[in-house]
This record gives sequence, structure tokens and C-alpha cells, in this order.
Amino acid sequence: MLFGTIHLSVTTPGDIQMTDENPYTAPDAILDTGTAELYQPSFFSFNGRIGRLRYLAYGIGVNALLMLVIVPLMGGAAIMGGATMGSESGMSMIGIVLVAVFYILAIMASVMFGKRRLNDLNRSGWWFLLFIVPLVNLALTIYVLFFPGSQGSNNFGSAPAANSLGVKLVAWILPLIMIVGIVAAVSIPAYQEYVMRAQ
Repeated sequence: MLFGTIHLSVTTPGDIQMTDENPYTAPDAILDTGTAELYQPSFFSFNGRIGRLRYLAYGIGVNALLMLVIVPLMGGAAIMGGATMGSESGMSMIGIVLVAVFYILAIMASVMFGKRRLNDLNRSGWWFLLFIVPLVNLALTIYVLFFPGSQGSNNFGSAPAANSLGVKLVAWILPLIMIVGIVAAVSIPAYQEYVMRAQ
């Protein structure tokens, strides 16, 4: 044959099944695939992202913790060093070692939190080296403290979860102390001058 065979299928009215589904309805698929799940940042980690408030709270918390540990140790070392060695040189040597340990731990924490904050801004942790460049470090500090992080996921992972109440309270301690200090620095000399004039 020249054209081959043609197969025809005929449906009878009994073969047609009626359904209640509307062929014009939208599909039941989840189309929002761009949103990533939030994660809860761990305190001691070099990976992940942290926001502005966590950056402040973690930094203040680590420095306060180090002070609470180092200052009593230095006091104890001063008492024991002076008593055992009978001279101030032994006491000062122990104090120097403790201060060095404090600064090493504080720098490690600063690098850890700074890198994670820069990751939140979708910047590499190597940007942290700009903190040692004069004037550039001021601009970088403003950038890190005041600019919001990336919305959703970026090159360094998912966005961090919302801040807890404890993080918010600790983050606001430093600004409150600064405000109280400024008010005290202005008002106490003015009050002393007023008292002297009154006498």
C-alpha cells in the first residue's frame, strides 16, 4: 500500500467519564521556591550569618563574660603572686599573662562575629582586614552596624532567625551605658558648679 493503514478509534457515549474538576483552575503546586528556611545561629561558630543586633549582643556578651572571668583571676593572681614571690615582679608577670589571654580571646571573638556579620551583608570575611586600615575602619564600622543584611538566602547561607528578647536586651546595654555616661559627664560638673555658686 502506498499510504499505510489508518487506525480509527471511536468513543461511545458510555466511555466518556464526567468529573467535577474545572479545567481552568490553577494548579495545586507550591510555586514559592525562592524562600529559604531560617536557621538559629550558634554562638561559637565561624560559619553562618548574624544580624546587627546579634552582632552587638554577642560582642558585648563575650567581652562582659571575659571581664567577669579575667578580673577575679587577676585579683587572685595579684594576691597570690605577691604573697608567694614577695615582689611585685611576680604579680605583674601573672597580670601580663592574663591580660594577654584576655586580648587574644577578645580578638578571636571579634573576628568570629565580624566575619559572620559581613557574611550577612553578602561580603566575604576577608573584608574584616579593612578594620586595620585607618579611616576605612570607621566607614566599615558604620556599614556593619547600620546597614541591614541580605533578605533571604545569600552566598553564605540562609537568613538567621528573628532575635530573641535576650539578644535585644543585651544589644541595647551599650547604647544605654553611653547615653547615661554622656548625661552624667554633662550634668555632674554643672551640678557641682551650681552647688559652689550657691555657697
